[in-house]
Amino acid sequence: MLSRILCTSLCIGALCMLSCGGKPEKKEKESLMTRPKTEAAPKQEVAKLSPGKKAFIQCAACHNLKEGEPHKVGPNLNGLFGKKAASEEGFNYSQALQNSGIVWNEDHIRYWLTKPSDYVPGTTMAFIGIQNEEQQNALIEYLKEETQ
Repeated sequence: MLSRILCTSLCIGALCMLSCGGKPEKKEKESLMTRPKTEAAPKQEVAKLSPGKKAFIQCAACHNLKEGEPHKVGPNLNGLFGKKAASEEGFNYSQALQNSGIVWNEDHIRYWLTKPSDYVPGTTMAFIGIQNEEQQNALIEYLKEETQ
């Protein structure tokens, strides 16, 4: 009788374990091979951009380009070429830039892009500069197109 009770108890226990699902299903870890294809990764998207637009990425955090867009940390650059430096309404420029007498053209922009704080000592623009001449050329061409 005792063995019958013991056997029944073991069988009921085994049935309970099986009815609870037994072993949990193995969840496959997501990897590059198993992940569904979605939109291109940001790095791939950047690779598709024009050289000028790529160069502008580092500027976009602080500057807008289109008419009517708000100032950010830096002023909106719409209409940049031919405009007197520090003349954009509603932006608080450094005294150094206000007194610089610069009218933005390709040469001034190139010097500015190289290192603003060297070109206009006392400017508040915190930007290390672009030393690469090809990147400067690409960015200047991009600015000419996008700020008209």
